[in-house]
Order: sequence, then C-alpha cells, then structure tokens
Amino acid sequence: MTNWEFKHSVYTRAKRKTAWDFLTDMSNQLRMEPGIEDIELDGPFANGTNGRTIAKTHTQEWQLSEVIEGQQFTITGQTPEQELSLSFSWEFEDEGAGTRLTQTIKGSAADISAYQEIFHGMEENAPKQMARLVEELDQPDTI
Repeated sequence: MTNWEFKHSVYTRAKRKTAWDFLTDMSNQLRMEPGIEDIELDGPFANGTNGRTIAKTHTQEWQLSEVIEGQQFTITGQTPEQELSLSFSWEFEDEGAGTRLTQTIKGSAADISAYQEIFHGMEENAPKQMARLVEELDQPDTI
C-alpha cells in the first residue's frame, strides 16, 4: 500500500465547542457539501458508528473513529471495490479567543498513482471548503 496525505488548517473566532457542535451536526455538513443529497449516521457521533454519504451517482459508506469529544474525529471509508481507503480527520484546538481547525485527508491504495486526479481535486477544494466553514462559524449568530 502506498499513501497520500494533505493537511490544511484555518482559524475561526468561534469557540471550540461551537465549532465541534457545528461540524458533528450532519445537517450542517449536508448543507455545505454541494452535490450531496443526504448524510446518514447510524447512531451517536462516537467511535465505531457507521454512516453514509448519499450523492446522485453513488452512496459512500464510512465509519467514525478516533472520536474525542470536542477535540478530534476521523471519518474513514473505502471505495466499493476496496481499492482505495480515504480518511478525513479533524482536530479542534483552542487558539487565542477562537479555534484552530485542522483537517488531514489521507488516501491509501495499492496503486496510489491511479487516484492522483482525485487527490489533486481534494488539495484544491479542501482549503476552499474550510474557508466557507470559517465564514459559517464566524457569523454573529454562531459565535
């Protein structure tokens, strides 16, 4: 297996609990993800809970892990053929009066080069999506 990794951090004026509550509420993630029709969670936001992201063209199954309330969580899924594993980890750290959010995206596959176009798209889009997240979190009614 070979690996790919991308990490990006942003700062929000929102408190860590506010950022945590926002990101762990699947309705917020659904609203912020273009092209996604639904996000389902089969239980509490906790280690081992399964979920799925439903788009027009496919459904992606995933599982929560490394959940530490208010601090971090990871969502890991595999392609239906189990050729590619992707994980999306979030870390929440107090910084000044607000919060530093760090997202780490990791890919693992036998032939990682086959997914370079997908990874390139993630490298371009993740910072934009995180900037949009900060805009949402920094709204006066959210802070």
